[in-house]
Amino acid sequence: MSDKGKLKGILKYFWLVYAVGSIFFVLYLVDTVVCNELNKVSKKIILEDNWKITINEKVYENINLEDFIFDSVNRNDIVIMETRIPDDFEYRDGVICIQNAHTTLAMYVDDELVYEYGQDRYKDGKATGSGELYIDFYEEYKGKNLRLEYIAVENSAFSRLSSPWINRWENTYRYIATENRLPLLIGSFLVIFGVMMVLIQVFAITISTKYLDILYLSLFSLCMGLWTLCYYDIMMIFAIPLYKISLIEYMSLFIAPVPIIAYMNTHVKGIKNKKISLIYKILFVTQMVLTVAAVMFHLTNKVHSAAMLKYFLFLYIIHLSFFAYVIYRRVRYNKAMSKYTNLGIFTVMFCIFYEIATYLFERLLGYQIPKIKGVSSVGFTVFIGILIIDLYQRTTKNMMEEQEREFLIKRAYIDELTQIYNRAFCSEYMEKLYECVGYTIINFDLNGLKKMNDTYGHTKGDELICQAAMVLEKSFTTDGVVGRMGGDEFIAIIETDETDFIEGLIDKFNFNIQEANREKPELGLSISYGYATNNDVEDASPEKVYHIADERMYAYKQKVKKAMQA
Repeated sequence: MSDKGKLKGILKYFWLVYAVGSIFFVLYLVDTVVCNELNKVSKKIILEDNWKITINEKVYENINLEDFIFDSVNRNDIVIMETRIPDDFEYRDGVICIQNAHTTLAMYVDDELVYEYGQDRYKDGKATGSGELYIDFYEEYKGKNLRLEYIAVENSAFSRLSSPWINRWENTYRYIATENRLPLLIGSFLVIFGVMMVLIQVFAITISTKYLDILYLSLFSLCMGLWTLCYYDIMMIFAIPLYKISLIEYMSLFIAPVPIIAYMNTHVKGIKNKKISLIYKILFVTQMVLTVAAVMFHLTNKVHSAAMLKYFLFLYIIHLSFFAYVIYRRVRYNKAMSKYTNLGIFTVMFCIFYEIATYLFERLLGYQIPKIKGVSSVGFTVFIGILIIDLYQRTTKNMMEEQEREFLIKRAYIDELTQIYNRAFCSEYMEKLYECVGYTIINFDLNGLKKMNDTYGHTKGDELICQAAMVLEKSFTTDGVVGRMGGDEFIAIIETDETDFIEGLIDKFNFNIQEANREKPELGLSISYGYATNNDVEDASPEKVYHIADERMYAYKQKVKKAMQA
């Protein structure tokens, strides 16, 4: 590589590092501003120690909730938590946050019932949902006994208890939004992006089915955005009941694989393997059937979404493994696949796998593992960014290829001197006239070209040819095709056999010659012509019509010569 090439490569990577670094620096500054008062609004009292826990009839004393793990509770199991409320808070208008995991809740302060949730839905066999409940908590409660009674609504509902916390009401939603700023930002982006792109692609696919992949990704984006906002309790900011938020969360999670599986259809086809195609179809049908069944069972309260979640997660792991293999096959045996697309798909797969793993360990098994909020949503956002980069590169490449193709077509069918169609194009065009009901071919021959070349040189002769081409274009292009057959011969093809219309065009043509001669009288432009229609021959052969027009043009040219000699 030359020194110039090396320098160009170094500058390219320098600019990339600079651009990425600048983006992260700006994001860091924005995050610093947003989190400026996070410490202030997050000064909450966490009720973590000295709990008495009763699970059915088994009692546990002096429990620290951070370390307390037990066998998953099942439907109708009763869990009671008791502790003493601290004396060291002064929240006249306070709130206590309690994590509800598919249970009813009854909260007592010194044996007085102060809050209930989900009892009516439990009696009717309906889901109560999972998420955080925010309950008024007054200053006069301090020092009193707090008792929380849960009744599990689902099997394997939970295997650990989250620590309730107390804070000021005015700080609560600020804390939720700030603490979950990444899921809030990305979830909102994915929802807005998904909705806008779905609306656009619904119309785009009526033009071309190549936009279906973008529609699938847009639907997946919408589902992932809704799931993110629900899963991280951000939707609690709005006045939406907890059970409805859980319904949106589960439905989004169950529906999301359908569009992404449909999107992967292109990659499966790219392998051209019957067994892999069959497995893909089986997985797609299985996902569709289970999704429809999950929606119907939940709406009819036969089986709640939470009870079906583990089966869906197992199916998702199968999907991820299968599509990871599909991408591996494409990367290994099909080099045409974009490296950016590969990176994006693997990123999404890794992030979704991480999210599933943390969910299984934390909510079902009770183990706490290091967790980054909104990983799957971040992964999909990265995927969108990668697709945009890939789309930009492919669009640029396609534009360059299109320009090259147009250049080659132009060289093949455009006369280099006059920039009108050449003989090759006109010959191909005449072949199509067999399908035309009526047409006219007009042949032209430039008068005096040889004399112009001999007297003033070929440069002046070329100028005369270009002048003739300009007049022909001006006269006939709006109604037909104009081309140069070679030397001083031209042609116009009009798809009509109406003589009056053709005569009108000829009058326009003669007028334009006069105008051209007024502008450049030194050229003395003169063009002989002759035309014939398909009615002039029995079999309507374009070749015969062309020859008749040529004979009539030649006869007209002889008249012009005689007139000039006289």
